Amino acid sequence: MKWTLRKGKKRDLFQYTQRKLTVTYTWLIILFLALFSVIVSIFFIFMGYREQSNSLRATMYATQDGRVVIPDLENSTSDDLYFFYVLDKSGQVLAQSKAIPELGDRNLAQIEKWRPDGDSFRLRWQPEQEQRYGELMIRTGDRLLFIGAHRIMTTNGAATIYAAKDVTFYWDILRNLLIVFMMILIVFIIAAVKLSSSMSKKAMVPIQQSFKQQQQFLADASHELRTPLSIMNTSLDVIELENGDTITPYSKEVVADMKEEIGRMTRMVQHLLLLARSDAGSVEFEMGAFDIVPKLRQWVLAFEGVAQKKAITLRKMLPDTLTVKGDPEKLKQLVYILLDNAIKYTPEGGKVDVGLDPNPRQWRIIVRDSGIGIAEADQPRIFDRFYRVEKHRSREEGSAGLGLAIAKQIVIAHRGSVVLESMPGKGSTFSVEFPA
Repeated sequence: MKWTLRKGKKRDLFQYTQRKLTVTYTWLIILFLALFSVIVSIFFIFMGYREQSNSLRATMYATQDGRVVIPDLENSTSDDLYFFYVLDKSGQVLAQSKAIPELGDRNLAQIEKWRPDGDSFRLRWQPEQEQRYGELMIRTGDRLLFIGAHRIMTTNGAATIYAAKDVTFYWDILRNLLIVFMMILIVFIIAAVKLSSSMSKKAMVPIQQSFKQQQQFLADASHELRTPLSIMNTSLDVIELENGDTITPYSKEVVADMKEEIGRMTRMVQHLLLLARSDAGSVEFEMGAFDIVPKLRQWVLAFEGVAQKKAITLRKMLPDTLTVKGDPEKLKQLVYILLDNAIKYTPEGGKVDVGLDPNPRQWRIIVRDSGIGIAEADQPRIFDRFYRVEKHRSREEGSAGLGLAIAKQIVIAHRGSVVLESMPGKGSTFSVEFPA
């Protein structure tokens, strides 16, 4: 199983959260405006539909002495009603009236084969047209017709009344309304981004203050704890020197345990102080070019004694020379953390390999062990602070779960990445990649 800690700059949690809040607030404001626009548009369409359908019904239902009233559209001053037809069931025209007589064929094409059972309405678009009738030129623009149909009974059988109104005016209003909404939306997006950014900044202020106070407390507490721990360790050394001959074996064991615990606490305090300074951005990295091969040999040599106690074979696979750019002390700390974990979680008689890959584009430090491995579910979390895969065993080993968190900070500062390959019972391989 592979898991990768991506390379790149350290992500500012507060800036990331602020951006997320800004995007969320912006989308909420835009969503409310969009919903308002949709509601207003639907309301306008509904009101227009109800008004025009009632108007058409009044026209189609109009009778006088039991006969259908045929409106005179040719001589009418009204521009609303566009045509009026009465057709029998075979489609023959029984009566008609048209605002533009020359466009009768186009009008009939709109209602051809439309024979509804009851009252029905529909919209039809008439595209722009220019047509000559003798010396007369008929030019019509785009029109949106709202057509209604009404079944009636005549002495010759069933017939259908068709009436149409020109609702292009309403379409123009709706289109202009949508354009206005779009312009308002653009303005609101700009305003929403600024407003959301301001709101998110204000929301993050108390959280940032609380976090800074915690950072400062952690740094101060870690710094203050170093002195009493050093004094305690020195005092135990003095006790051993002055009472070396008279101290009982039990007391010696107690003193040794106390020194071990003080050492563990000192390391934990140092790690906490380093992480607190890293969070505050006050950790300085002295970057420079150097040959890492001889230094890596020395770093590995420091662990040979620990490895021999567990009969672990510690092998080095290094090139003759490799010049890299980085902070030697921080890279040393990184290698120490990886080797310490590899030896700690490798059983007796196992193997730990340390290698360098001098790739021209990126170089790598590789630490491979034949230890207990890491479960797939735990792999994404091993770089979290205070996270321990085997909590009981880690506590016995004196681990606080801060080593890999510090290694993560070092890798990020060098713009590197970590690739982990591990399976339970088959060991782990940490491959730390750095840009050349």
